[in-house]
Amino acid sequence: MKFDIGIVNNQPVPTIVKQAQLAESLGYETVWITDSHLICRELWVTLAACALGTKRIKLGTGVTVPHTRHWSVAASAIASLEELAPGRVILGIGTGGSSAETMGLSVQRAARLATLDTMVTSIRRLLAGQSAPLDSGMESRLAWLGAPRPIPIYVAGSGPRMLEAAGRLGDGVIMYAGTDPAILKAGLACVARGAVQQKRALADLDVVLWTPTAVDRDRALARDHVRGRVASAMRHPLPVPLSPEDHAAVRRLREAYDSYQHATAGSRHRELVPDRFVDMMALAGTPEEVREQVRRVMTVPEIRRIIVLPQNPGQGFIERESILRTFADEVVARLR
Repeated sequence: MKFDIGIVNNQPVPTIVKQAQLAESLGYETVWITDSHLICRELWVTLAACALGTKRIKLGTGVTVPHTRHWSVAASAIASLEELAPGRVILGIGTGGSSAETMGLSVQRAARLATLDTMVTSIRRLLAGQSAPLDSGMESRLAWLGAPRPIPIYVAGSGPRMLEAAGRLGDGVIMYAGTDPAILKAGLACVARGAVQQKRALADLDVVLWTPTAVDRDRALARDHVRGRVASAMRHPLPVPLSPEDHAAVRRLREAYDSYQHATAGSRHRELVPDRFVDMMALAGTPEEVREQVRRVMTVPEIRRIIVLPQNPGQGFIERESILRTFADEVVARLR
């Protein structure tokens, strides 16, 4: 099992760079930077600063979306970033949630398979030095690209349709479907169906788990820390049916969710997240508890990496740096 860091890009860029440097020093594999316009700092500025401030760690978009980034712009941006950090760049693509809502779109309306398909296939063509058709019918290309850039594309999904599309389209898959092994296995079955459509097997894909995370000696504080992120996750469908009680809780979350509090651990809508959802979707609690939660995920061997996603700021909550250190020193280092 490998471990990455997801950074909600809502702190000053120099602070994010220092966190990427800390993640590199602690041995994490990849830093994934969120892309949610109006709520977070500008993705590509932050990634460029992290590329210049680090040496080894990989850098990914976690995730960029079609309704705020035209695929031609995203292709040029990721290829430019690869010049700063050769061999260290990953393009994560998804349908998004908060970035849709701040544009007046529903999460469900933004989640269109055809749009995702166009974005992935068009970017892949441009990065290969080929042309891709625009909506106008005109062919586009990256005129400045001297040679193909083999940048891996990871596609994110939560529900059955998106996970199947991720298995069909991606070099890797970012699963945002919790930590419960039963849910993970159901999600992996969807990914496998998509992979078969491209004459691939599930084992051919790097499957990564996007996981709200907080670890601290104060168990209650750690669990409260992740509730806002769990609320965000539960707005999306899961690959398993929910009970009537859980459906009702999800409906309340969707109705109360404030996208402009998407990035803060202190969001008001977190108060609507029941403990069961925290248990189902997050790695949260004391170091001992989180170790056991990670071991539970590891019973599903097809999950090859976990993205540890702490969110900040929030008055009275745990600093992101503390979570990164504690997770590395008291969870990862003691798994074996």
